[in-house]
Amino acid sequence: MDGELDGADIFDNWDQLIQSPNASEPPLSPELEIGDLIEGQKKEADYWEHLFQTSNFGGMRLASFQYHPLTIHEEDFFKAYTAAKKEFIQDIFAHHANDLRVAGISEENIFYLSKSILPVNWTVHLKCPSLYGGQADPDNMVMIQCQPFHELIHDFINNQILTAAGVGHPKTLYVPMPVGKIYIPEAKWAGDGQSFDLKES
Repeated sequence: MDGELDGADIFDNWDQLIQSPNASEPPLSPELEIGDLIEGQKKEADYWEHLFQTSNFGGMRLASFQYHPLTIHEEDFFKAYTAAKKEFIQDIFAHHANDLRVAGISEENIFYLSKSILPVNWTVHLKCPSLYGGQADPDNMVMIQCQPFHELIHDFINNQILTAAGVGHPKTLYVPMPVGKIYIPEAKWAGDGQSFDLKES
């Protein structure tokens, strides 16, 4: 697969990894191993929860998603995304004009939304990434300001997927999730606007 390292690229003395036939194997401890795994997962979740809560994600919740490779070609997904994005923008224009005004979008830019033209510094974001089960569907979309909020979300994600070896796909990805169709940071979407809601999916 493209992007994967050959073993020789990361360790050039494989003889050291081969165990002698006479070497004694440590006793198996399934309970300990499972316990360690659970503890490791909890520490990982606690770390991302802390980072989320101490960052500027007001009006969002933290969700966790399991790695789920695309089952269709990327070009087909992009075509579906483009069509769904247009449908999403038309729905925003038709049914959420007051929310757009609250978000600070001018009447002129609301008019341009009817032609599927987004205001400057706004984008349509997939709440759940495509490689973690996110569908190219209006229900998985939110209209959000590129700077700083969309960038903040992707910085949070990139901290998990960018490694020294390149782009990786952790089994569990923790994602800040805007609530609603238009991200308004001042809105009290989740009671106090800062609540933590870790969802396994």
